[in-house]
Amino acid sequence: MFEVKVAPSTGEARAELESVLASTLFVRSPRLSRLLEYLCTKYLEGATEEVKEYQIGVEVLGRPPSFDPAEDAAARVEAHRLRKRLREYYETEGRTHSLRIEVPLGHYAVVFQPMTAAPPPEEKEEEIQPPAAPIPPVVSGTATVNPPERWRFNNRIAGLALLAVVLLGATAVALGWHRVINPPIPAKAPAQGSASAPSLAKTLPSALAVQGSVRIACGRTKTHTDRGGEVWDADRDYEGGTPFEVHRQFIARAYDPRLFQTGRSGNFMYKIPLASGVYEMHLYFNESTYGPAMPAGGGEISRLFEVRANGKPILPRFDIYADAGGSNIADVRVFKDITPGPGQVLTLAFQGWTGVALVNAIELIPASPHHLNPIRMTAQDGFYTDSAGAVWKPDRYYNGGQSASHAVEVRGTRDPDLFTRERYGRFDYAIPVDKGTYRLSLYFAEEYFGPGGTLGGQPGTRVFDVSCNGVALLREFDLLKEAGLGQAVVKTFHGLTPNGQGTLLVSFSPIHDYASLYALEVIDESN
Repeated sequence: MFEVKVAPSTGEARAELESVLASTLFVRSPRLSRLLEYLCTKYLEGATEEVKEYQIGVEVLGRPPSFDPAEDAAARVEAHRLRKRLREYYETEGRTHSLRIEVPLGHYAVVFQPMTAAPPPEEKEEEIQPPAAPIPPVVSGTATVNPPERWRFNNRIAGLALLAVVLLGATAVALGWHRVINPPIPAKAPAQGSASAPSLAKTLPSALAVQGSVRIACGRTKTHTDRGGEVWDADRDYEGGTPFEVHRQFIARAYDPRLFQTGRSGNFMYKIPLASGVYEMHLYFNESTYGPAMPAGGGEISRLFEVRANGKPILPRFDIYADAGGSNIADVRVFKDITPGPGQVLTLAFQGWTGVALVNAIELIPASPHHLNPIRMTAQDGFYTDSAGAVWKPDRYYNGGQSASHAVEVRGTRDPDLFTRERYGRFDYAIPVDKGTYRLSLYFAEEYFGPGGTLGGQPGTRVFDVSCNGVALLREFDLLKEAGLGQAVVKTFHGLTPNGQGTLLVSFSPIHDYASLYALEVIDESN
């Protein structure tokens, strides 16, 4: 496809790739390193025709199988960043090399050129905009904005295009938004007994393959692999109760809605064999029957039940509707210091008081005594491993806001790839934790406004408040005034405690334009 003046041998090509990956410019950018290695591997295998936007999104960037390049410009944005980084490398560390690696404009297949060849043309921002698409209808509940502000519904690059290419609302209809509300319907009961979980999916980072973890998708007859690649056993180790399934519908705050569409209800028990040790337990709930807009009506007190762990009440008089704040809202309750009882078995008893008890899923993860495992989340769709080896999970527990990708290189951080996607708008995170005190770190960067930004602007263009459980953490926070354009900002807060619903409810409230966040981290600091 491209004329190469000097065809390098396989050894020469591999040596050049290894040299680039070992450079300081690429060592500090794991995402670009993965992309470059993927593209060069396809080149060396003679399979460059297989390199498409979809494959890059799913195999390199961790997008789900439903990834649509027409709606998500992630592959184009990362290819743009890779071209920019390669140009920088060959102007600095690699300037004495005999070969250079290029990703030609408009293509994803790499080529190896002699350094004596003319350098590739510098890519213009306009060349990586997503293809034009009709503006979809505004989803119910989405705020109307002025035309200049509506550009923010795309990534920074799309913000330079005409208003006609705006992809408003694509995220809001993701994960199967169907406002079909139906009461639970019985599902075929699986055979009782234990089922061994299959090996983790290839998409799951090895750091997350926690030895001894237990995941049960209650009410399911088959194993379930969630959006992050974690495998959930079919329903097992139960006594009593009835499996149920609800029709597909939108469930707020749910990272994987399918986990909340089946469950077990009635008066029942789970007797789960566990290895010796300490675990943190996550119980997943969703109220899909009661509520003013639901067929059964009702609301608070329509369903009350108790949950006991090894005979000890952990959720007395539990009301899913009141706890979550409504129906069809994912509610996760977390408990630390869970240990097996007699016979190395954890016994969970669910007893109804008003209505029937239910649970959608059960998760047990090895942990340290008296402390929850760190919670790290990024606004990206895939997992991210930072320079210290810590794994950040995809965005979850949020309600409201939109997300967008950016091609701005963020300064002042060892992990600029952590700042490639933001959540913006008016939104909050209900982060489930147990009793104790916690440290919260919020990761910000102004990548849109300011001199040299997409729409320009001065300090005061973006201003917002941040609170946790109603207590102000940041008042009139102005990112541009704080650090300027393209500078990483991390704000850390200590001594935070959960609310009565067992969450750190972190709220982002716009004052002017939109609030913005790239990642957050929660660390258990309990004594």
